[in-house]
Amino acid sequence: MKPDHEDQQTFHLARTDGHEDQMTRRRFLSYDEAYDVLERYYGDFCCSDDERVDYNITSSD
Repeated sequence: MKPDHEDQQTFHLARTDGHEDQMTRRRFLSYDEAYDVLERYYGDFCCSDDERVDYNITSSD
């Protein structure tokens, strides 16, 4: 039988270009936690910044 924490849904960030980086290796226990990280990341960029990477939040399901 699996420990309870292994059955819990987790969330991660996926780059839209399919590459992996430090952000995509992180795991979050809630959608809100992942969203907050993305919000801080995007807040550091200007809307016309070419170096910004786009991410989606996905679940372990």
